[in-house]
Amino acid sequence: MIIFEKDNLGRTVLEIVFQHSGSIYADEGVAYFLSHMLNTKGTTAKKEKFYNDLEQDAITLNVSVNKEFLTVSLKFLNEKEKKALGFLLELLQYPNLNEEAFEKSKKEINAKIQNKKNDNDYIAAVNLHKEIFKNTPASYPVMGENTENITLDKVKDFYKSLFKKEYIIINGGKDLNLDGLTALFKPQKNSHLFFKAKKSDDIQVYKNVEQSYIHFASNFDADYNKELYLAKIATFILGAGGFGSRMMEEIRVKRGYAYSAYTNNVFKKSYKLLNGYLQTKIENTEDSIKIVKEMINDFYENGITSEELTQAKQFLIGSEPLRSETLNQRLLKKFNEIYLNLPENYYDKELDLIKNTSLEEVNSFISRHPEIKDITFSIVTKE
Repeated sequence: MIIFEKDNLGRTVLEIVFQHSGSIYADEGVAYFLSHMLNTKGTTAKKEKFYNDLEQDAITLNVSVNKEFLTVSLKFLNEKEKKALGFLLELLQYPNLNEEAFEKSKKEINAKIQNKKNDNDYIAAVNLHKEIFKNTPASYPVMGENTENITLDKVKDFYKSLFKKEYIIINGGKDLNLDGLTALFKPQKNSHLFFKAKKSDDIQVYKNVEQSYIHFASNFDADYNKELYLAKIATFILGAGGFGSRMMEEIRVKRGYAYSAYTNNVFKKSYKLLNGYLQTKIENTEDSIKIVKEMINDFYENGITSEELTQAKQFLIGSEPLRSETLNQRLLKKFNEIYLNLPENYYDKELDLIKNTSLEEVNSFISRHPEIKDITFSIVTKE
């Protein structure tokens, strides 16, 4: 599958998205370990000098991974097309996956993991996923929590598996001849994993901190084909809309408990969440949690008001054109339509769906999702 959009700005972006190749499709930390080696250890012939060659030609080549897929991104000026594609093929075919490179990556990743122990938002978010996705591959962070069980053979095996995965290629800018690239792949049909978040006991970690870091989530089983735009409206009003949203008004404006407080939809192929976070003073922790619970319960029980719907429509319809201004934004929308199996040209139709939505439709949607009330909290605070 290739997604293409032409522009005449003289530069091209090419992304290969390997499906079923995120962290949930490998042993803990292995997918991230491979991405780190591809980003820092170069090729068998050039080692780290490979990246100097890229820099000299102003070519950017990066590998990233999330829970669901691994992405290889290439950006270059059009006159560097031949060189850029050559570098891409060189890295894909001859990555430097030897023992020395492995040990260097292991040290560097361990240092990153150690640094994350000082990131309190990260700790709260990781602990939250550990609980709501307990005993599943979705429970551990993409980077993993240690490298003890990662071996070079596991990394090599995962690298080899990429060439058998289904893929989506995103080509923006110049229409490229990708026959040499696609010839590397022999995709096989794979089923995707799905995890349902489960209500769990709240998690508290005590540290010497000056404020509390509060993350929370619940399952949000919205139907992508029929309810995505309704979820966008509802959650915008609840907490995704910043100032004017219920979360911000109750937590910051009325009580001054936090500088920011948000609730968002996190809709993936492998899970669906109502997700939120805030930071507050230690003494306001319990009250903030109570307010969030009451707010979401009231949201479910009573829905939204006509005034809230009007304001949400005005913002969403007015701001949507800004989300389609750049080539990258348009390509991302096309990718999401395919990856999430949305109706064809869904995003072209979404504005009309939002514009024509009634108060009754939104409130009926909210009333169909009592699962959003089953919130789990993860807190880093001071004892």
